[in-house]
Amino acid sequence: MSQSAINQRYALMSLSRFEAFSDGVFAIAATLLALEIRVADLSNATSEQVWRELLHLFPHIISYITSFIVIGVIWLNHHALFHFIKRVDRVSLTINLFLLMCIAYIPSSTAIVGKYSQFPVVVGFYGLSLAVTGLVYNVLWFYVLNRYIKSENLIQRHLMRQASIWSISYPICYFLSALLALVNSKLSLVLYAAISLFYLLPGVIDQQLTRFDIELAREEASKS
Repeated sequence: MSQSAINQRYALMSLSRFEAFSDGVFAIAATLLALEIRVADLSNATSEQVWRELLHLFPHIISYITSFIVIGVIWLNHHALFHFIKRVDRVSLTINLFLLMCIAYIPSSTAIVGKYSQFPVVVGFYGLSLAVTGLVYNVLWFYVLNRYIKSENLIQRHLMRQASIWSISYPICYFLSALLALVNSKLSLVLYAAISLFYLLPGVIDQQLTRFDIELAREEASKS
């Protein structure tokens, strides 16, 4: 029996259970974002007061959209990463727990920046929370890359390098944008949203996944 088969047979946890727990945390965190947007009682308000309240909600809505996309981007990359492997070990489980801890905190930091976006320190803190989340994801990415993907030649080497650059650039962009908040907090908020939108674009791993699925379909078709 090969080492890969042995590892799969004696995996610490089934991949389906691992993904179900992770998906649950992602889903709850994304849902909590909307619950943080609260509207005052407007039943006896004038039109001017309604418009003022809606304008007051604008920072909350922008931070909600940004954070929702951030959670979505990390969830998409998380799914793509574990699509290649069939098992998890203690280290990957532990790193994943820290990642989920960061994901679960995003609704709180989103609520804070939505309420106090006029303070540069708060805007910078929000960016740092997103940068730390991206950094923890990169720890998971590089561990899985070296522990499983490289050793089993699941992705071509040059694609691994491209994917790693794409991945590590994510927290760096948020970190630099967070520092910019000390100079121009409004520009930082714009950059936070732009970074999350940019990383919605298909990356190297997504392209490789498409090829991987096509090759797998061809192999199954040839066997049948």
